[in-house]
Amino acid sequence: MDFLQLYWFEIAAGIAALCLLTYNIILSCRLRAYKKMARLLKGSTVEEYVTNLERQFLLQQQAIDQINEEIAAVQARISQFPQHWHLVRYNAFENTGSDLSFSLSLLNDRADGFVLTGIFGREDTRVYAKPVNGGKSQYNLSDEELLAIKTATKTK
Repeated sequence: MDFLQLYWFEIAAGIAALCLLTYNIILSCRLRAYKKMARLLKGSTVEEYVTNLERQFLLQQQAIDQINEEIAAVQARISQFPQHWHLVRYNAFENTGSDLSFSLSLLNDRADGFVLTGIFGREDTRVYAKPVNGGKSQYNLSDEELLAIKTATKTK
């Protein structure tokens, strides 16, 4: 108890100094955050900064919408090109040996495209192309050509 009575002023001054040091550290952290915000604002007010951010956000949203429209247009154009195909090899004539004849179908998403058929014979080889609309052709199709079309429409 004598210790407290003798050194009460020094203890109180130490506690006050500790409180002031803590307060100084808190103010320093807040000042650092304020300086960081001031650097972001670059001399303008918070309201102007938020308004500028909102304007930039709207511009980015418009750019995203435009990109989405362009993507949809590209996807629509791509769907018109042949993406589904199937090749059937077969022996057109009994006496020619291995499967040297073929039917190749190239179709888009709507099953439009063509079938290319090559028939190999001993004397010559003939190649035919037949248009396909909606999975059907205006020309007579062989079983192999029908198989090539049917299988191509099932591919993804």
